Amino acid sequence: MSFRLKLFAAIMFAVLTVATLTLYLADRNATEEVRRNADRQFRDAFTALREPRKVRQMLLADRCRNLAKSVRIRAALEESSAEDVYASATAEMRGVLAGQPGGEHPGRSLQAKFFRFLDARGAVLSPPPDGPAVGFLGENERRLGGRGAPERQEIGYLVLPDEFGRGQVCEVIATPIVAGEPQKLIGAIVLGFTPLGLAREVQVEGLSAGLWVNDELLLPTLGVEARGELAGLMRRLAPTEAPEHGLGVSLADERYLLRWQQLNPASTFPPAYEVCVFPLAASLARQQQFRWQILSAAAALLVIGLVASHLVASRLSAPIEKMAVDSAEHQAQRARAESELERANAELVARNAELQRALADLKATQTKVIQQERLSALGQMASGIAHDFNNALVPILGYAQLLQLTPQLMANEQRSREYLSLIETAASDAASVVRRLQQFYRPREDREALAAVDLNRVVEQAVRLTQPRWKSQAQGAGTTIEVTTELGVVPVVAGQEAALREALTNLIFNAVDALPRGGAITVRTRQMGESARLSVSDNGTGMTEAVKLRCLEPFFSTKGQRGNGLGLAMVFGIVQRHGGSLELESELGQGTTITLVLPLHPSPPVGASDSTGGAEARSLRVLVIEDEAMVRDLLVQALEVEGHRVTGAENGEEGMRKFLAEAFDLVITDMAMPGMSGEQVAALVKQRESQTPVILLTGFAEFLERKSVPSVDVVLSKPVDMLGLRKAVGKALGAARSA
Repeated sequence: MSFRLKLFAAIMFAVLTVATLTLYLADRNATEEVRRNADRQFRDAFTALREPRKVRQMLLADRCRNLAKSVRIRAALEESSAEDVYASATAEMRGVLAGQPGGEHPGRSLQAKFFRFLDARGAVLSPPPDGPAVGFLGENERRLGGRGAPERQEIGYLVLPDEFGRGQVCEVIATPIVAGEPQKLIGAIVLGFTPLGLAREVQVEGLSAGLWVNDELLLPTLGVEARGELAGLMRRLAPTEAPEHGLGVSLADERYLLRWQQLNPASTFPPAYEVCVFPLAASLARQQQFRWQILSAAAALLVIGLVASHLVASRLSAPIEKMAVDSAEHQAQRARAESELERANAELVARNAELQRALADLKATQTKVIQQERLSALGQMASGIAHDFNNALVPILGYAQLLQLTPQLMANEQRSREYLSLIETAASDAASVVRRLQQFYRPREDREALAAVDLNRVVEQAVRLTQPRWKSQAQGAGTTIEVTTELGVVPVVAGQEAALREALTNLIFNAVDALPRGGAITVRTRQMGESARLSVSDNGTGMTEAVKLRCLEPFFSTKGQRGNGLGLAMVFGIVQRHGGSLELESELGQGTTITLVLPLHPSPPVGASDSTGGAEARSLRVLVIEDEAMVRDLLVQALEVEGHRVTGAENGEEGMRKFLAEAFDLVITDMAMPGMSGEQVAALVKQRESQTPVILLTGFAEFLERKSVPSVDVVLSKPVDMLGLRKAVGKALGAARSA
């Protein structure tokens, strides 16, 4: 065989080897990519179907727990009278049972189809035949009992035949009802709901979902043959744990990805599973298309390799043959040239593979970092707002429940006014949290306006606001915490009262957490030079040196799941915004003292301005247009208390009809309403009566530019309080007179 033929054969062998390896790797990568895409689409669709159901179940569970706490229902159930129980539940179920007055729009998934009560043994208390509507079950009522009254809230899924013999899926929530001291189980309330996204056709990006319960598969989107095969699989697979990335199965000669998840673990109801299948036909078709494309490219590569090998062999063979004839030196040079060529080719292939891997790793890392940053920012913002809002809600809920559960307190006018004042202060702090959340989306001033604040008054309010936590809740847990104050003569400081009260509330809550077995908390104020010092001391667990170094870092917490690490970080931020400083003294086992050093106000507080804002002391004819009934009633009653004659309207169209029919001195309208907006109402009022003042109510006053609503005299931010409403009325009348 000639040298040219040997060289041609060698080059073709190398080309064929590279082409075969490339074909194998390309096919394997394409197959893996198709599999990953299909699995990712399946998981995304499964998550999109599951998350709304989780949120809805949380809302339903909370609603059921609130019903189980009803005093009237518990009293009737203790008397074991089915007639009294269902009669007492009529008012409590308003807005919950479908078809009742005050309920949501019929068909909404948050409305119950029926409700029943169980006694302490778990037997169903059938409603009286002439009693209130509780939902029709007929012979299916016995399916709800027989398992004993639940000791905790349970969720079940039952297939209840209807009057036509067809199976209907019902999501059942059984909530225990307890009474007495100590708490004793006296029965349970059972509500049935139409499940969201189960036992009916659901398509989320090709996903088919259904329910497996009582050895029956409810998945109408599959054919009869595929549904039968899947039912056989579920009988074997349902008790086992589902794989993380889905299970590949063949149903009716079609390939699918299968996932299942138990919906009611640890429940006495029969186990129910959510079953989801994802067809792989499109993915397999794309895989086959990729293979044909790869084969076509390989064939073209072989043809090009054949031609190139022939040309290369022809060009290389002549000089090499001549060198072989000329001398041994030429032969050595030829060998070296071949070696260099092979080495360069190998390096080129290796560098190309490294470049492809580096590019793929860079893209994957970039996507992961972006997702992590987004989730981190969202989680931090949600944790901070939840932390502040929960602190503000503690006194509101505590004192409101105290007034409701202790009727004798209502007879004590001074104590009732004191509790209502604390509830109002806490609600104002909650509104301040909402305003800070709104300011998150717009640029903030470098330095916020600071007013004169009575530090001793802030201490007294904070101690009373936190009393449900350090007194009522602590005593309920079997511990005693004593809070004392040592208030010195301190001039007013420069600050924001709501922010300082929020900071002090967090310090008291941290001190309570440091006293798991009870103890004492002392709040002190005193003046030192040109600053005021506010300190909170406890004799609790104290801190180690390592904890003291990191306790002011955001999201650093030693409380485990009970804390989010935002309390002291938020306090430190508030003190910095006030131009002050924070001092920390703590010793393990001896307690902790945290001192806030705040600058004094440069001048004494001046007398309060006229709260009416220049309003005339006369009765006005006022038109209030608000689509929210509770807000509208509150405004009407508040204005009537001021001596005005008020007419209400629930939307813009009704408001304009009343405005054209009567003469009004003032119009107050909401901004966001269905149909005609508040801006349109203001424009029409000014066209009809240009001298009539208009007040615009909105929860977005922080973002509303005054020049964008020229027909409005005053913009009033929600939530509305009596003083703010009185000032807005006076300001609107003053603007109308000067126009």
